[in-house]
Amino acid sequence: MNLLPKSSKNFSSKQYWNEFFTKRGVKSFEWYGEYAELCGLLLKYMKKKDKILVAGCGSSSISADLYKSGFQQIINVDISEIVIRQMKDRYQTEYKEMDWIQGDLFNMSFESEIFSCILDKGTLDAIMSDDSEESASRAKLYFQELGRVLSFGGRYICISLLQEHILTSLLNWFPEHGWFMRFCRCQDAEKSKSEQESFSFPVFVIVCTKLKPLKNFEPVIELNLEEGEINRTSSSEVKETVTSLQQFALLKHNLKKKLVAGENINLDLYDPKNRGKRYELFVVDAPKTSNKLPFAVFIVPHGRESEWLFSNIKGQRQLADSASANRLVVVHLMRGQIYGTMKDVQNELESKVLELAPLKLPNDFKIPFLSAGNDLGERKEVFKGKSHFSGEFVVEDVKEENPNSFLRRLIFLQNQNVIQSEARFTCDTKKKKKKSSVTHFTLDYTYLACAHHLIMLTAYEMTPKDGSTLLIGLGGGALPTFIHKYFPKISIIVVDIDEEIVKVAKSWFNFTTDSSLKCIVDDGINYIEKACDEERKVDVIMFDVDSKELSEGLSCPPKPFVDKEFLKKVARCLTERGLFVLNLVCRDDALRELLFKDLKEVFSSIVYVSVPDEVNVIVFCKCSPTLPSSSSCFQETISKLNKYLISQMNSKDDVLSLSDMLKNFHVL
Repeated sequence: MNLLPKSSKNFSSKQYWNEFFTKRGVKSFEWYGEYAELCGLLLKYMKKKDKILVAGCGSSSISADLYKSGFQQIINVDISEIVIRQMKDRYQTEYKEMDWIQGDLFNMSFESEIFSCILDKGTLDAIMSDDSEESASRAKLYFQELGRVLSFGGRYICISLLQEHILTSLLNWFPEHGWFMRFCRCQDAEKSKSEQESFSFPVFVIVCTKLKPLKNFEPVIELNLEEGEINRTSSSEVKETVTSLQQFALLKHNLKKKLVAGENINLDLYDPKNRGKRYELFVVDAPKTSNKLPFAVFIVPHGRESEWLFSNIKGQRQLADSASANRLVVVHLMRGQIYGTMKDVQNELESKVLELAPLKLPNDFKIPFLSAGNDLGERKEVFKGKSHFSGEFVVEDVKEENPNSFLRRLIFLQNQNVIQSEARFTCDTKKKKKKSSVTHFTLDYTYLACAHHLIMLTAYEMTPKDGSTLLIGLGGGALPTFIHKYFPKISIIVVDIDEEIVKVAKSWFNFTTDSSLKCIVDDGINYIEKACDEERKVDVIMFDVDSKELSEGLSCPPKPFVDKEFLKKVARCLTERGLFVLNLVCRDDALRELLFKDLKEVFSSIVYVSVPDEVNVIVFCKCSPTLPSSSSCFQETISKLNKYLISQMNSKDDVLSLSDMLKNFHVL
């Protein structure tokens, strides 16, 4: 399969491309390739019996090359008398059947429908040297005149770099007039250019076939990016594809040098047939340059792409160092795609990832493919649904190294790199009369995947273990299930606005309610406002709810949940020694400081713990000054909690890392 790259980095500003094309200057026609690189495509769409017009021939030798290849009915037209005279002096003695005529391409003197083929090598690009209305009008006149002199069934073959405004003009005019269009990529021209200098730009050959007008005829547009692969497409997909290829060319050029520290380069590889995203690639350079490998590729097994080492830029740089690679491409596999073996994936990726390698690799360099394990892992979709609030989501099972357990995850497809909820299930196979076996799946109650959930448990060393808790935000129910299991005397009410997600938690994550664990489908803000009006109080209020609006830099909770007036209502719903616990995910430092300021105006005592290697901050707030006010006090709190959980869970190890907690503990 030939993969289509799409860079996530923004190279699409008009200013950038205008400057780029201006800088081409006098070398512009070199970008289109010579006959040797173009002939593979030209000979496919030109016939030796064709009567050919070379529009805007300039000083190019392409018509002479065609003549030598057996195309002898060729007329060259150019506006410049000097060029025409020079070309006649150079070629007419040897190529007697070919003619050169000085003329205006917008108003040619030829009879209508006289040519069966028109060849344009860079002429349209010269006519549309900018994106002004004047250029667009000139292009229309040019197309109209070409259409007049070209016979039905004839082909206009345009060799172009397809700047955005040029591509738009082509797609606006030809389909509207019922012409068939095929966009071909001339990789031979690009390869030749790449061998000559450091930057090669995509060269396209657009074949436009003039057809007789038909009623209700839907124009056909095709893409031919690789040998033998022709796909019917749309104008919008052509624009997207061309832009992606141009951006990828620039990305490859930039990757010839070492990346700036902290720079994050990533791109997607698509299946050009169904536009499905197959791979996401992250390119990282290790801090050291003395590693053994100049270049390597790391394929992340299914289901592990959200781990810090594989998803975070710092983790990926650490991975590059661990792999002893100066440059590492980290590859994520996509859900919903079918892959074969590890070797199949390596073969599919090899040619594309090699384009991301640094300069001066040895000619015989063989790409080292690395991974965490011997296979691609396994991810199985067990349920797919859609909710009004969260959009499409999936529940999937991911294989672990232990064959007797698997991880079940809830993923919102609008944010696929974030695991919304995760639970571990263990399975035991019991033989049944030698004929069949029955597999039983059991929830592992000791497993709490999210580091921020573990930190939130600290609340129960700061408040009574037989009190009441209001939790806003359910997800798959991992946190309330853990609390209910290991703090059995606490009564819990969980409020979630999304009824579909509540159903998923119960059906797929073993979330079970009873007299001391209740779940209410409601807007968390409405519920708290009503509780405040009715003067109902609880010992602990927890916010663990994500925001669907990420543009303001606040991922968790939604902004209305941290409005100062609403926070006052939260405080009024707490008992005298009650505790408010906030899972805060804020990437805007100024906004975070403003939120902290509002919290300090509402609560008397505030401490927070930053989650290691994550953006999350867990904030603990009380209306009374009774929270741990120093690291030593907080150390005692964590030690007590660890001791309690070890006894409850029959565990040998601490649940919370004391050193991590103390290192990230802050008094506000």
